[in-house]
Amino acid sequence: MSAIFGIYNRDGTQVERRLLDEMSHSLAHRGSDAKSVWNDGVIGLGHRMLWTTPESVGEQLPKSIYGDNFVITADARIDNREDLVRELALSRNALDEVISDSELIVRSYEKWGEDCTSHLVGDFAFAIWDKRNHSVFCARDHFGVKPLYYY
Repeated sequence: MSAIFGIYNRDGTQVERRLLDEMSHSLAHRGSDAKSVWNDGVIGLGHRMLWTTPESVGEQLPKSIYGDNFVITADARIDNREDLVRELALSRNALDEVISDSELIVRSYEKWGEDCTSHLVGDFAFAIWDKRNHSVFCARDHFGVKPLYYY
């Protein structure tokens, strides 16, 4: 199981990169395949990756999607990929291409907003920075398979 983490300073103070690096180091046991942190002012997200699905191999998170409008970090396995491709009106060959679970989550969030979780089937915990609204949306699957703690 991978680990996701982040800091959002709602008071406007800048996130210190050092804190993100320390969080990553403390979670090293959760993901040995890749590690990365991203930060931009008041927000910082990170990931310790353990590649567990064919779609996740080689993926680097956190990831910017649609420029920097959305940044996601996720520990996810989405099981209804074909349904989502159809509901999101993605091209049919999107299933043949390697489209990551995190990208499907962001596209779902873009279409349905916070209700996106009712369209996702699988095990997941994620955080999305929505730069347009200056907000963070965090969620986990309905069964709580993937833990998500926040303060």
